Amino acid sequence: MPHRFCAICGTALEEKAPYFSMCLNCFLKENPLFELPKSISFKMCNDCRKYSKKEEWIETAENELFPIIEEAISRFLLKSYLKQDLITFSFSFEELMFTQKDLLSSFDLTITGTLREDHKITHQQTIKVKINYELCKNCSNLRGGMYFLSIIQLRVKNENQFEIIEKVLEDILYFVENIFKKDDKQYISKIEDVKLGVDLYLSTNELMKHIVSQLKSKYNFILKRTKKLVGRDTQKGRNLYRLKTLIKFLPIKKNDCIFINKSKYFVENITKNRVLLRDENHVKLIKNFSFFDDKKSFKRIMDGD
Repeated sequence: MPHRFCAICGTALEEKAPYFSMCLNCFLKENPLFELPKSISFKMCNDCRKYSKKEEWIETAENELFPIIEEAISRFLLKSYLKQDLITFSFSFEELMFTQKDLLSSFDLTITGTLREDHKITHQQTIKVKINYELCKNCSNLRGGMYFLSIIQLRVKNENQFEIIEKVLEDILYFVENIFKKDDKQYISKIEDVKLGVDLYLSTNELMKHIVSQLKSKYNFILKRTKKLVGRDTQKGRNLYRLKTLIKFLPIKKNDCIFINKSKYFVENITKNRVLLRDENHVKLIKNFSFFDDKKSFKRIMDGD
């Protein structure tokens, strides 16, 4: 005949029951594995499914809605418990409510926790979850199509070089498309046709640097940079600058003939920033790219001249 009984419900206890004069059920009621608020709400981006509790939008590697929700709940409610790594959690979704656009807006979420060292010790709690949908800053900028932090200006000397602009633009679009797949903050906001070229409005200064580096590996051009202070990033505590890069493609190419001071030269080679010329007597002349930015400094000999 047992000599010990649960102090709460009166259930007979085993001789070695370790739960402070309580049965297991009463012990767990008095000492739950975890305690959560009755409800929680958070934001989710309509387009990219980033989520947020305050200002920071958090990107997830998940694509499906429910794993994203589980990740958000784990971050916002269970982080301290998961850090201790003493409890395993599982989730059950019930009473799903949807908006008129078929977006999941609210539901009951039952969270079950199990002590890793003793699977008999568990706790279960149901909370109300509400999702508020809005666009994150990045997706809002994408939809607006007008946000930009840098500008690349592609220019040629005359209309005969427009084919260079077309080829370069094709390369840039392909390059940026691949970057965007890995990082959706990198994109071209707008492309604007201007006299003797195009202007590319870019979402980040980082993207501009990537594009310029890519072009340098394939094309020869004169590069000019400027920057303008446009604001301050309060989160990172630094100034924000709008960078502008002017790219002027050289009006000459290898094997062209040009006149400099009435002397005829052949373009023997074009290196990273210099042009190697030879006159008719094979005398070498080297000019920096900047020399060819001045229309009066040389004259290109067209076919048939």
